[in-house]
Amino acid sequence: MRLIFLSLSIFIGTLACKSTESGKDSSSKSIQRDLRGLNTSVGTQILYELQVRTINACRTDVGSSEQRTACAQKASSKQAPLVEYKAENMSCSMFSSELKPIQLGTLDDLMANTNDYKKGITLNYIKELGATTIWIMPPFPNNDRWNIPDGCDNLGSPYAVRDYLHIQGALDSKCNKMGADENSSTPCWGNNKFKALIDQAHAKGLKVWLDLAFNHFGHNYMMYDYENFKSVHERLNENENLNDLWNFDKTFDASLIRPNILDSEAALTKLIASEPHKSIYQAFAARCSNNLPKGQNLVRAYGAWRNALQHERDQFDCKENFLESQVPGFYMGQNGSPSKRAGDNLTNNWLDVKFLYHKEQDPSQQHTFVRNREYLFRIMNYYASLGVDGFRLDHTTESGSGLDANEWRYLLNKVDFYAWKRDRKKLAYMAEEFSSQMAMSPVIDVMTEGYVGDMLGRNIPKKGASHVEKVISNMDRFNGKSYVMTALETHDEHRLLDKTGLNIWTGAGFWGIGLTTWSVPMLLGGQELGEPWGLGFKRSDFIRSRFEGSSNFNPSGPELRDFYARMIWARTKNENRALYSSNRHFLRTKDGNKVDERIFAQMKWSEDLNVIFTFHNLWEEDAEQSYFIPPNVASAAGIRDDKNYVLRNILANDSPRVGDCKLGKDLKWNFYVKMPKSERAQWLRLEECN
Repeated sequence: MRLIFLSLSIFIGTLACKSTESGKDSSSKSIQRDLRGLNTSVGTQILYELQVRTINACRTDVGSSEQRTACAQKASSKQAPLVEYKAENMSCSMFSSELKPIQLGTLDDLMANTNDYKKGITLNYIKELGATTIWIMPPFPNNDRWNIPDGCDNLGSPYAVRDYLHIQGALDSKCNKMGADENSSTPCWGNNKFKALIDQAHAKGLKVWLDLAFNHFGHNYMMYDYENFKSVHERLNENENLNDLWNFDKTFDASLIRPNILDSEAALTKLIASEPHKSIYQAFAARCSNNLPKGQNLVRAYGAWRNALQHERDQFDCKENFLESQVPGFYMGQNGSPSKRAGDNLTNNWLDVKFLYHKEQDPSQQHTFVRNREYLFRIMNYYASLGVDGFRLDHTTESGSGLDANEWRYLLNKVDFYAWKRDRKKLAYMAEEFSSQMAMSPVIDVMTEGYVGDMLGRNIPKKGASHVEKVISNMDRFNGKSYVMTALETHDEHRLLDKTGLNIWTGAGFWGIGLTTWSVPMLLGGQELGEPWGLGFKRSDFIRSRFEGSSNFNPSGPELRDFYARMIWARTKNENRALYSSNRHFLRTKDGNKVDERIFAQMKWSEDLNVIFTFHNLWEEDAEQSYFIPPNVASAAGIRDDKNYVLRNILANDSPRVGDCKLGKDLKWNFYVKMPKSERAQWLRLEECN
C-alpha cells in the first residue's frame, strides 16, 4: 500500500505541475479525485452536529430542580465562561436579562459521565443514540467585536475565525476557573482539552469532524504557525520550483508529522538560538528595531514575518499585531489582486470577515497564492495530527476570492499523504457547496447541498411520495463520485418545523428517509428531542427542549428520541447494509402502476443481495396498499420465484416477523403494506424461510 501511495503522490505532482505551468484556468486543470478514491467508509457514518458552547448551555432558572441545581453549581465553580459584551458601537437591550444569565457549554461537558440528555449531551449520550461521528462547529477564537451583523450577537459568528491554530479557552473549564482565555496576557487555550475529547471519542468508537471556513478569516486575525516548517520565502531564496510542492514525496518535511505550535516566548527564545531561525529572527528584529513587540505580540509578529514575502517584509508593520496589517497579501484586495495594505479588502454583506486571496489561475501572483495555500494546509494538518477524523469545509468554492476545486484537491491529497505517514487512514471531507458542485464532487467525499431545502419544501404544504422521489433522484447528479448529506436541519437553516407543515413526528419520519439512501445522514443537536427553535449560534443560547418545564420541553421527548435511535441503529447494523447501498427501486401500486402519495415506498438491495423494503407514512393517516416488484428488479435483488421468504420489521424490538412465509412469485405480485396513522415508518428486511 505504501509503494502505491508514493507512486500516486508523484503522479499527482506531475499532473499538477503541468496544469499549473500551462497557465490555463482552474476549470481545465486535471481534477483526479480517483487518485484518492471515494472514502466509502463515510457512507456508513451518522453525523451529530453540535456547537460546543450551546449544546450543554443552561440557565439557573430553567428546568427541573435537579437541572437548576446542576447549572448553579456550574456557575459557582466558574466552569462556564463569563461572557463580556464586546461589540463596538453597538448595544443589546436583552444582554443583561436574556443572554448574560446563560451558562455556556464546554468541552468538559461533552466528556461528562452520563447518557441522560437531561443532565447533558455527552459522548456517552451520542454513542447511545447511535450516531458514529460528532461534527463540531468551529471552536476557534472568533470575531465578537468588529462589524458583527447584529447588536445582540454577543458571541460573534464561529465562522469569523481569528486564530485557526487554537481552540477557544472559553471551551475549557480549566481556563474558565483560572479566569483566562486566548486574550489574556498569558493565554489559555483549549487545545489539550480538545485532544482529550478526540481521544475519549475514539475510545468509545466515535469519530470527530471539525468545521473549517477557508474563504475568509475574521477581523484582526492573530497569526500563529508551527515551530518548524519551510516557508515559501525560504523556498524562493533557495530557487525552488513551487510546483514541486505538488510532489509530496519529493518535498516531504518530517516536521509536519507531529507539528508543534509556536505560541510562547519561551519556545521562541529556544527556537531562535539556532539556524535557520536565528537568521530569520535577526532580519525581523532589524526591521522592527524601534518597535519590537513584546509577549504574545512578539510571537505572532514573528509568525507573520516568516510567512511574509520579501515585498511584504519591506513594508512590515511592527506596531500592529494582526495579519491584515502585517501581511495583507493573505487577503483579497478590492481590485482582485492580493491586498497591499490594511483596509484594501474585497467586501460584501459579510461585514464581520475578510476574504482570503485564492487565485491560483493568476500566474503573476503565484508566490502569494502558494504561501496562502500552504498555511491552510498546515491548519488542517495540525488537527489531523491530533487525531481529527474528517473536516466539514464551509463554502468551498468562492468566485470572488478565487477559491476553487483544484486548490481543495491539493489540500486534501496532502493532508491524506501526511496522515498516511502517521499510519492513519485517510480522512473524510464534506463540502458545503453552492457554486461549483460538479467540480467539487470528484474532489470531496460528501456534498451538503441539494437535499435539506428540497426535502423540507417550505412552499409545499403537503409533501407526497412524488416529492420525496424527486429529491432523492436529484442526489444522483453526482454520479457516485460523492455522497450527499441527508439532513432536515443544519446550523444555518430554519428548524424542522418552521413553515414546513411537519410536526416533530412527521419530521422525524421525513428525516429517517435519508437513512434509507446512499448518503451520509446528519442529525442536529436537539432535533431528536423535538427542539423547534432555530438556535442562534451568534449569541448565547441553549437547547430548551432538554429542560423540564421550559416552553420547548416535550413530554414525548423520550419516545421521540427512541424513534430516532431505532432508525439510526437499524441503519448502522451490518445485517441491514442494503439501507446504505446505492441500489434502489421506487415501488408502484399493484393496481394501476401508480405512486401512492401517502406512502414513500422503496426497495433497497446490496451487491451481496441483502434486501430491505422501506415504507414511510408521510401524511400521518391510516394507510394500506399493495405493491408489485418488476421481474428485472426482483432478479437484480436475487428474489427467486420458487423460494420462500419472510419479512422482519427491523424498527421493532427484536425484529419480529411480519406475516407468513411467501413464495417469491407471490411476494412480487402482491406486496401488501398496512400502516396505522401512528406509525411513521416500516423497514422490512427480506429473509429466506427456514
